[in-house]
Amino acid sequence: MTRPWGLLLLTLLVASPARAATHVIAVGNNLGLEDEPALRYAERDAQDLADVLRRLGRTEPENATVLLGEGPDDLRRILLGTNVRLRASPTREQGDVLIVYYSGHADAAGLHLGKSVLPYAELEALVAGSPAKVRLLIIDSCRSGGITQIKGAKPSPPFAIRLDQRLEAEGMAIITSSSGTEDSQESEALRASFFTHHLLTGLRGAADLDADGRVTLNEAYGYAYRATLRSTGRTARLQHPTYSYDLKGKGDFTLTFPSEAGATLGELQISAAGSYLVLEGGESGAAAAELTVEGEPVHMLLSPGRYLVRRRSDTSYREYQLKLYAGQKVELEGLDYDEVTYARLLRKGGGTREVLHAVTVTGGVGRSPADGYGLNALASVGYGIDFPWLTFGLELRMGLSRATSDTISGQQRELALRLRGERFLDLEFASVGLGLLVEGNYLHQSFETAGEAPSRNTLAFGFGGLVAIERPIVDALSLRLEGGIVTYVLPAATVASGAAVSSGTDTPLTWWVGMGGRWSL
Repeated sequence: MTRPWGLLLLTLLVASPARAATHVIAVGNNLGLEDEPALRYAERDAQDLADVLRRLGRTEPENATVLLGEGPDDLRRILLGTNVRLRASPTREQGDVLIVYYSGHADAAGLHLGKSVLPYAELEALVAGSPAKVRLLIIDSCRSGGITQIKGAKPSPPFAIRLDQRLEAEGMAIITSSSGTEDSQESEALRASFFTHHLLTGLRGAADLDADGRVTLNEAYGYAYRATLRSTGRTARLQHPTYSYDLKGKGDFTLTFPSEAGATLGELQISAAGSYLVLEGGESGAAAAELTVEGEPVHMLLSPGRYLVRRRSDTSYREYQLKLYAGQKVELEGLDYDEVTYARLLRKGGGTREVLHAVTVTGGVGRSPADGYGLNALASVGYGIDFPWLTFGLELRMGLSRATSDTISGQQRELALRLRGERFLDLEFASVGLGLLVEGNYLHQSFETAGEAPSRNTLAFGFGGLVAIERPIVDALSLRLEGGIVTYVLPAATVASGAAVSSGTDTPLTWWVGMGGRWSL
């Protein structure tokens, strides 16, 4: 009974068209010519790209070659040998694919493989002459855009080819990490080049815009272009990846199939728009991905393990801690998070900004600097600037107090300019600040009486100490509680029988408490 079923299965397998094979040659070289500084991550980039295409790109291990720290002769040998294998490939008619990747030094003429140069024209000829139906050349190096000016590789509108059982297109495409006049940059934080990091993040699923479980060449390039431009926009040199091709056909050229790797990797889904940094392990871990979610949710495959995810806004980080298991899907928005303001990060020496700015508004009560007046109603508006070691603030403060007796009533108005300096200690629940202040105060007194009582004006100088507590509420807004003591130095007169008989200086000790908000800019 089992023989007919076995024969039927064998017949189906033989009748089914063989799947096109993808051959990958990933080349990395940290060393260039004698006058060029050594790179740190070029060889690692090549290894990472080969790993992603093996795991997600239907590339068999025997069809993936990684060449690290070798010269032009080694690359020529590998390319010629791969072309020989492709000519004898049993799946050649189905449309085999050749992907060649290079990360390292280069200039407008060619690749710098150690102390030797492989001209672009020769590299293009070796790749273009391959019997593979589709050839893709990816170059991550300085001024690599020069190769897109080679005859036969001209910029064109976006194209689409399909890689499934058979290819519906053939030809060659070239992607470079920068234009012919730009440097390609490495990132110490990402431990990779900007371009390759974003390309790999896209291939892991972040570039799958239509959520069909596949990442096409168009999707991968578009994602890497936007992300590289965004990342290098924060550096001194902007970097524009380029994309050229000479292809004929229709459909969609699929580079990776994230939906097929769910059993061995974990999937992280991020839906809320924003910028995210995914760190392996925790605070000091390597960056697994840096990405921006703009519209549709992003699905990204990651190796099982612990991750710290930071969502950056204009004023704070949201930090998510998660553990990802093989075959598990985690939605970031369903996890608990900690809100960390940039002010806290700045005071701890973290974050990407050197200073932070804020506006404060408070109201409160205090003791008047003049004798005989009741509680002083206070209101203030201020501007603050946070440095890693100290916070400065400049405030405009207004006060109003009254005095009454059987024969006279008075009103005192204050207008003060206060400079304060605070040192904050960031606790889990709130930030506590201790500081010193100085201020200049203009006092105006007016009276109502049956007799004659002219208004009086005076200037006072104050100095003192303060304590403040700040607690984040939402986004850029924090609740601020403050209080302190101030000693004033102001002129005073001794009055007898309604006339001033002597003058001098008074140093009253006052206090105040207040509550308000701080808005970080």
